[in-house]
Amino acid sequence: MTRRSWAWRLTAVAAAGALALGLVACGGDDDSGAASDTAAGGSGTTLDLAYVTTAQHPYGIAVQAYADEVNKTGELTIKPQPAYPQAEIQLLADVRSGVVPMATVSSAIWDTAGITAFQALQAPFLITNYPLALEVEGGPIGKAMLEQANQQAGDIVALAIHEGGLRKPFGKEPLASLADFKGKTIRAPQSQVLSEAFKALGANVEPLPLPDVYQALQNGTVDGVEANLPLIYTQKWYEQAKNVTGNVNLWPFPTVLVINKAVYDGLTSAQQAALTDAAANITKTSIDIFTTPGSTVAQDLKNCGINYVTAKDADIAAMKTAAEGAISNLAPESQDFVKQIQADKDAAGPPAAPPPLPTTKTGECVPPAG
Repeated sequence: MTRRSWAWRLTAVAAAGALALGLVACGGDDDSGAASDTAAGGSGTTLDLAYVTTAQHPYGIAVQAYADEVNKTGELTIKPQPAYPQAEIQLLADVRSGVVPMATVSSAIWDTAGITAFQALQAPFLITNYPLALEVEGGPIGKAMLEQANQQAGDIVALAIHEGGLRKPFGKEPLASLADFKGKTIRAPQSQVLSEAFKALGANVEPLPLPDVYQALQNGTVDGVEANLPLIYTQKWYEQAKNVTGNVNLWPFPTVLVINKAVYDGLTSAQQAALTDAAANITKTSIDIFTTPGSTVAQDLKNCGINYVTAKDADIAAMKTAAEGAISNLAPESQDFVKQIQADKDAAGPPAAPPPLPTTKTGECVPPAG
């Protein structure tokens, strides 16, 4: 029997069909008519919502939940479009230009477009647990980041931040100390903040879009990546590398739900409310994917040959110290956000210990569905 480690949380996850990005109106085949209908805020409006991962990835699960909530209002229809074929930098550019009406775009890549509002979310070793991620992404700090992004961009409306999973070192060889990182080539998304972090750890950085990572691992272009468990599983990276440092969380991997501003301004007030009201819930929905018991992805990966490595406390401390240099290179406003997040982290105290990772196989390797 094929098991679906992440899609079980929703009763149904829409399968990806032909990627038809843009604005369409229900019941109509004429693209220009659809665009004008949306611009006028007409009834029957459909907005495609693009993202780069599969529908089974936590990004896709949260997007589907968001779409379901919006669609129930009857004000408009959100149509998720997974597996966007371009890099996320291009996806951000496409939603800003209106080629794509809506998207969710990983926060890490926004600084490549000069939008630094989200850099602090992935300051190394800062947000290392899900309760803190929920407080930051869904609370006043997250809202301030969204406002700043809207001001810095000018052509989008950033609606919400939602989580994609805490990232861990993942490599062909273990990556559990500064010595392990030294001289290794690590894939990071096309991101200033993540590149600075890996350089501080002594690694070489290869910025690659998501679709290119599997081949880079296969041909040895990169020695490892930063990844969360569902990404390793849904992208089948476990076929090319085997070592996850299980007790090290480098940073979270949030994504920003965004709509083109001209499209948003063309909607009715009721349609805008449908989008923003549902957006208020997506942060918690995304965090629940990781904190609600029931996922089998860690065991699925173990069954597919993953080795969960444990870093020593002294090595973790040394990596944190080395990474502080990367934080000092962030934009000034980002460093202010880092201080606010650190204050919240200190006030919250240490989180509960996460459940242990599996140590033995329980069955055959079952590839992800889809």
